[in-house]
Amino acid sequence: MPTLAEVRQQVEAYPHLRTFWPYQFWVNKEIRALPEILDHHETIKALVSGRQNGLTWLAVCTDRRLIFLNRGTFWGTEQAQMPLDRIQSIDHQFTILFGSIRVFDGVNVFTLNTVLKSSIAPFVKITEEMMYAQRHTPAAKPAAGATPHAPTDVASQLAKLAELKEKGYLTDEEFQIQKKKLLG
Repeated sequence: MPTLAEVRQQVEAYPHLRTFWPYQFWVNKEIRALPEILDHHETIKALVSGRQNGLTWLAVCTDRRLIFLNRGTFWGTEQAQMPLDRIQSIDHQFTILFGSIRVFDGVNVFTLNTVLKSSIAPFVKITEEMMYAQRHTPAAKPAAGATPHAPTDVASQLAKLAELKEKGYLTDEEFQIQKKKLLG
């Protein structure tokens, strides 16, 4: 668990702090609760605050998950979290001054309303970058004695790669790299 000083240092290091500072006063009790919630090696990447059901919430993007936190004045703490690799979409919209952020993980939806417009884009961008990083980190190697999944025939794998390239999911260079791996 990080200390409160370490958490505050990470909050102050947030590159878009100027978009977050107007709300910092309103979520100070949530920030003070973060040392109890964050793992020791987990780092804060982005912060934003808004309202849901008449309550002020702090949304924190770490290098592993999104945490939504409301620390009530009298009634304890409400928390929701979504691992970054399970998030299906993060949507946002805004009007003149405020907007909303909606996060969907395939089962749950969390919507944060009355978010300051200038803080929405940085939070969403960093969250998307962290989601991408989570999905594209090399998978752990199988343990000794574990049998890897049996590959299907090379022709069908090449066909799948070609389809991914055709749909724009792979560049020509990525396609060629994967093709070389398949063909040995």
